[in-house]
Amino acid sequence: MRLVNINYIDVEKYEYYVAKPIYSNGTVLLQDNVKLNHNYIKQLDSKNIQYIHVSDEISEGIEPNDTISTEKYREVKEVIKDQFNMTTKGKNIGLNMNIINNTISELLDIITSKRDVSYSINEIRMSDDYLYEHSLNVMVSCLYTGILMQYDKIKLHKLALGALLHDIGKVFIDPEILNKPGKLTPEERVEIEKHPEVGYRYVSDNYRSEISALSKQIILQHHEKWNGKGYPNQLGGDSIYGMARICSVADVFDALTTDRVYRKKMPIYKASEYIYSLGHNDFDFDIVRLFLSRIVKFKEGSIVKLSRGYKGIVYNQNKHMLDRPVIKLLVDKNGKNVTHKNMFIDLIEEKTLFIEKELENIFSD
Repeated sequence: MRLVNINYIDVEKYEYYVAKPIYSNGTVLLQDNVKLNHNYIKQLDSKNIQYIHVSDEISEGIEPNDTISTEKYREVKEVIKDQFNMTTKGKNIGLNMNIINNTISELLDIITSKRDVSYSINEIRMSDDYLYEHSLNVMVSCLYTGILMQYDKIKLHKLALGALLHDIGKVFIDPEILNKPGKLTPEERVEIEKHPEVGYRYVSDNYRSEISALSKQIILQHHEKWNGKGYPNQLGGDSIYGMARICSVADVFDALTTDRVYRKKMPIYKASEYIYSLGHNDFDFDIVRLFLSRIVKFKEGSIVKLSRGYKGIVYNQNKHMLDRPVIKLLVDKNGKNVTHKNMFIDLIEEKTLFIEKELENIFSD
């Protein structure tokens, strides 16, 4: 199984089968084990679904280790979507904190039950659901970082709640500004930068006892920078709450790895390098190093180009060195297809080889 961009699926040359059910607005478009054809690809494209899990010859034997199952991810996203939408429907509706807290507790149980603390970000996203998926992804990556920092469950829950609601202020910002494809005007930038304070005021006014002060500070401070050049209050260094510093890293990382109307997403490994380069400047560098130490840079099923000209597919992870996985060879150093199905390179053992970049398909350079 592997994740693939539908633009690189050639049903004339190869056979592809849906590996996981494909959903749109809560409805199943295609069940697993369905053989893909031109009509199905057009249908997916019309729904703006660009990435799907497929089973094909080169991904045989590969099982991506998802942080959260696709079904659970979709279910939780719909809960978040419903709750965020409630905030704009009237003063007496708003967030249902019982639902939100129960959802967080359920995810926390799932994540803390896993033996290894490595985080594989979700890459199947809907452009119309950016705010909800972003909020969920930021919450999950904050939880993983909090676990590495040995937070107890009470503190993890506070971290998760603040991270989940960190962008709640954006539901009160004009959608035309939020989703503008071009460059923002200075006036529009000012409006966008109001969302931490707007969100903080909203939860402070309506959920005084239901949301802790620590969670509220995450909402208010997640755009502050280590160098004091963030907003809204130009705080710097240790003046920024620790949980807000975690959310700041997770927020930028997820934004970089998501397609937006104004730019294409960065591959995970490039986003990791970019975040690292901002350490000591925008972020608490200790948190950056911890955060990136357990991010899966090249997911199982990713097509990669190695030094010396090899190409292959990531077969599985080396849990203690996530940037050096086991590669199943597809193309040798002379550019010829590998005919033997089970030729592997373990990058921990082959120390002189390294991954140069991730490829969209085996024919890319």
